[in-house]
Amino acid sequence: MSDYKNDARFQELEFLAQFERTRWVDVSFPGGGSFERDKKRQMIVSLILRGMLNGPDVEAQHYTPGKHGSPYADPGESMEQHFRTERAQLIHALMKGERGNLEMGHLGRLRFYELQDQLRATRLREAFGILFDGRHVERDVAVAILNSKPESPVSLAYLDVNGLKAFNEDGDHATGDAAIKAFFHVLEKAVSGVGDAYRKGGDEVVVIMPGTPLAEARRCMKGALMSLSKEEISVKGVRRKLSSACGIVAVTSPQAEAEAEIHRADLVQKEAKAASKSSDGSRSSALAVQDEGVELI
Repeated sequence: MSDYKNDARFQELEFLAQFERTRWVDVSFPGGGSFERDKKRQMIVSLILRGMLNGPDVEAQHYTPGKHGSPYADPGESMEQHFRTERAQLIHALMKGERGNLEMGHLGRLRFYELQDQLRATRLREAFGILFDGRHVERDVAVAILNSKPESPVSLAYLDVNGLKAFNEDGDHATGDAAIKAFFHVLEKAVSGVGDAYRKGGDEVVVIMPGTPLAEARRCMKGALMSLSKEEISVKGVRRKLSSACGIVAVTSPQAEAEAEIHRADLVQKEAKAASKSSDGSRSSALAVQDEGVELI
């Protein structure tokens, strides 16, 4: 299991994401159970106690003035008593292993987005300080997937520098670094406002584009590759153009697995990589989109 899946913030976020797709979620914890299940129950009870699930704003719709408590009681006290009783009964039922029907209120929706902001705030930059570090990419893809819908997919791009080995061998390590830095700068600028780019390793980059249909992702990455074609690196005094192979996929299901989707983008990128090699050994940028073939740039 990836480390981020053990992060209590991600676990809470993943649980709350269900309420973005359905109004009510039933939970129960019958019998004994494992430590992991106990932690999940603790998380749910904590969300209830903090008013994020089945809180006063949710329970208010079930409150009938004069029905709960004495008809002569202060309305505020009567409502508070009703809310406390409902919350206590729900928690009591969950602790007994009975089924509980949960609904997320306004505080829960705020928490859902606050958790996403908190996780984004933990991101570090890679060694060159240009893109985000790849250690965060799978987690951030998973977070983006939680918000995905058929009408608002997450698009993922996977790409690298064509012929990086030649830059290193024909020049030196500094030449290869210069090529990578120029590549990263082009990508960082191209995807700004659309998504975020992560250095997965070496010169490999994953771009996460939330709420971005394939057509829009294609335009964005094609623009990046066209900008890259204007970049040149000096290799022992000889100017050499940069190019890249890019693969793009779209994720429409919130149940999709981040690791599998990144791998799928990698496989599409390999199609572009193969197409980028010409018979004379030269390279051009290539863009492959799932189910759409490859376009040379």
